[in-house]
Amino acid sequence: MSNQFMFADETSQQTTKLPTEYWKILIVDDEPEVHAVTKLALNDFNFLGRGLKFYSAFSGEEAKRLIDEHPDAAILLLDVVMETDDAGLQVARYIREEADNHFTRIILRTGQPGQAPERTVIVNYDINDYKSKTELTAQKLFTAVMSSLRSYRDIMSIDQSRHGLEKIIAASANLYALQPMNSFVDGLVQQLSWVIGGAKQTLYATSNEDGSSYKVLAAHGEDSGVCVGQTLRSVIPSKALAELEHVIANHGSYYGDDFVLLYCRSHCRSHGSVLFIGGLSRALTADDHHVLQLFSENVQLAQDNVVCLEDSDQFLARLADQLMLHHASHFNGILEQNSEVRLAYAVAQKVAAEDAETTALAWSLFAQARPLLNCASDAAAAVETTCQQRVARSLRALGHGEHEATQNAHRALIERLERWDGLGLPEGKQGSDIAISTQVLLLTEQLLDWWESGISDSDIAVRLKDERGRYYSPKFLDVVIKFLPELRTI
Repeated sequence: MSNQFMFADETSQQTTKLPTEYWKILIVDDEPEVHAVTKLALNDFNFLGRGLKFYSAFSGEEAKRLIDEHPDAAILLLDVVMETDDAGLQVARYIREEADNHFTRIILRTGQPGQAPERTVIVNYDINDYKSKTELTAQKLFTAVMSSLRSYRDIMSIDQSRHGLEKIIAASANLYALQPMNSFVDGLVQQLSWVIGGAKQTLYATSNEDGSSYKVLAAHGEDSGVCVGQTLRSVIPSKALAELEHVIANHGSYYGDDFVLLYCRSHCRSHGSVLFIGGLSRALTADDHHVLQLFSENVQLAQDNVVCLEDSDQFLARLADQLMLHHASHFNGILEQNSEVRLAYAVAQKVAAEDAETTALAWSLFAQARPLLNCASDAAAAVETTCQQRVARSLRALGHGEHEATQNAHRALIERLERWDGLGLPEGKQGSDIAISTQVLLLTEQLLDWWESGISDSDIAVRLKDERGRYYSPKFLDVVIKFLPELRTI
């Protein structure tokens, strides 16, 4: 071992306070002295505000267990010759192939270069650096670790950006559905965290109606799972809290020593959103400020679009409820004028008399949506699922309705591909989980189609008997078959 790698005791040296965040370093070597000297040489190491935390293994088998326990390790300092001549090389192969870890940087250290020639090892094993112990001074070790950490940081940044981009792409297909919007913003926040770099926490919070409270919609970094759904005031540090009111009141921004508060202005409501980035380990550049400004403008536009669509949904739901109230007040007149409503009412009376009027009222909304339901009549299950998703998106407004008839129509449209035997879509509902009003409306639609096609009552009865316990309740179909001639006259 080189004398340059050993250090004399410095009793007068003041102990450095260790950072609260660490880069994990795995030391794998069968010589305890190597572990001790490595820790001593790197005891005051700091990169992006983080120190190093060491984990030791003294054999190849111990190393494999250590790797499984710490898949987030940044660097593996690996000896070649331990219990066997190639134990270290087997560990390198294990981490890449069996543990499927391609992020941890592997620095191979050997005291016997002839045992594992550098060219052969670099070509045949996925390692990132090769050092001879006899040449590895404290400064060279410092340099190797620093360059490997930078490489690890960049690789993780790319990977995190990939995950963030995946969230954005996955959410973009259904951008205007509520949950995909959350995923969209979450992906943007994750991307932003790594583009800015060195931030411990990124939060994006949206306001309530009167702007009195801002709730965290998306989070990345420290306590991200805990922060989502909480008020912004309850999760940001006191020094940021002191500036929050001023940022909101002035629709502005604040750049502290290690945090940023940025107001995201809404164009459709009087109150927007707030972006918080905390735990910064470096000063932000002009480019960083530009990226943050772009984020504040564009993510709020996406959020505004969703808010406007939600407002439209609420408006349309109120219109549907008003229509149902109007029809309810003129129900007898509608029965006289509309034979389809009469049929739905008659079927409902036979099987669920107490809800017959509400179910019949729901038919008018259900019938208006029938053109949307023609995309998957004979298609494969996967296409039916796509069709069902289309119906759910198109008719989302009805889901906000409060009138029972509006709710029945919406439920029937969503459940139209479900089956009594549980083999339907999209949820595989079974038996009584499917509303009786849904069965009434679907059978009314089926009878109208059969009669329009000129199918006789006897043939219809055969078809209905074949569907007992499959598509419809057996008891329900028995009643309909019994009164089939009477229903046709309606």
